[in-house]
Amino acid sequence: MQPAIRLSHVHKSFGDVQPVHWKFWQRRPAARPARLVINDISFDIRPGEKVALLGRNGAGKSTLLKMISRILQPDSGSIEVVGRVASLLELGIGFHPELTGAENIYFYGAVMGMTRSEVDTIFADICAFADIGDYINQPVKVYSSGMYQRLAFASAFAVQPDILIADEGLSVGDQAFQQKCLDRIVELTQSGTTILVVAHSISAILRITDRGIWLEDGRVHQDGSIHEVAEAYSQHMATVAMPPHGASTATNTLSGPYIATTPSLRIPYTAIVSGLVDDAWDRNQPLVVEAKLEVDQPVWRARMSLRFVSASENVVVWERDYIHEAVHEFTAGVHTLRFTIPACELRPSLYRVAVLGFDEHGLYRLIANGMLFLRVVDSLQIQQQQAVFVSKDITLEICS
Repeated sequence: MQPAIRLSHVHKSFGDVQPVHWKFWQRRPAARPARLVINDISFDIRPGEKVALLGRNGAGKSTLLKMISRILQPDSGSIEVVGRVASLLELGIGFHPELTGAENIYFYGAVMGMTRSEVDTIFADICAFADIGDYINQPVKVYSSGMYQRLAFASAFAVQPDILIADEGLSVGDQAFQQKCLDRIVELTQSGTTILVVAHSISAILRITDRGIWLEDGRVHQDGSIHEVAEAYSQHMATVAMPPHGASTATNTLSGPYIATTPSLRIPYTAIVSGLVDDAWDRNQPLVVEAKLEVDQPVWRARMSLRFVSASENVVVWERDYIHEAVHEFTAGVHTLRFTIPACELRPSLYRVAVLGFDEHGLYRLIANGMLFLRVVDSLQIQQQQAVFVSKDITLEICS
């Protein structure tokens, strides 16, 4: 089967291009050396495949999408695209600011190779999806960014593209419109449309894509299933965001940093002390998490809690219910907190572990930075769709 998109040894660089009139001046600024943005990238995307590009700002994601959309040309290498492409790139790209929203719909249809009668059949659907009211008859130069994006998404969805390319568009607009766009993208994937998106919302791309390509410094750093790539990228970005003092990138130990709302309380150390096999927790066996709590004030009355956060989606999947736990009096000094977690039904994936403290009134007072990564596996290969914990079975031992 012929790929819908094929990139072969693509390179792209940007540098200062001197204006033509500079050649008439004896002295002129020298152009700075070109910066290589895309460095020898090759991959195929099959028809109907749903792919997400991940990477930090400046990794080359947007440049790559522009070249696939034929807005930019590669310096070397080849890009082959088969089928009608609908691109949602920079805000308002493809719209003429002096034309009304309605006129731009017909303009966009013409660019996509559609006749006026064909646009007539989808015009009402575009207006209904965009939901911008009477602004459809106003010049788009008076639109807000959200209205721009509403019209752009509505137009792209309505033309039934073979390939849909979106760059950060999933994060624009209110929550209701974002959800409507995600639902429409899911419909397109079910009809066989090839999807290539860039989004920093991991939860969104996990829903609409099944393959991830992680770009780093203009190269393909990792290419695989979206869950594997998203987990690896999330762990990498979380580790990069950690302050350098005393931080450890080990999977099962974290020595600092910490976040404290008061300087008299600290959790300088968090670790998984038992239950790991090959740096992973078999959820059919118990796990022990230990943390050090430093208290400077004479007495601190608090409830301690443990939290698991999905590394790929950044969603709290479980937190011990601190409300039903006894308030403990911590005297000044160093205390050891040891949480013992029994076998549970936590879905196999990558998680971040955090230790939290609440004062006697239930106010959020202290959290150990959730950069302690824990990979959960199941030796019995029983796949669960959601995390289910039994809080009363988890024990907390405090040694002062």
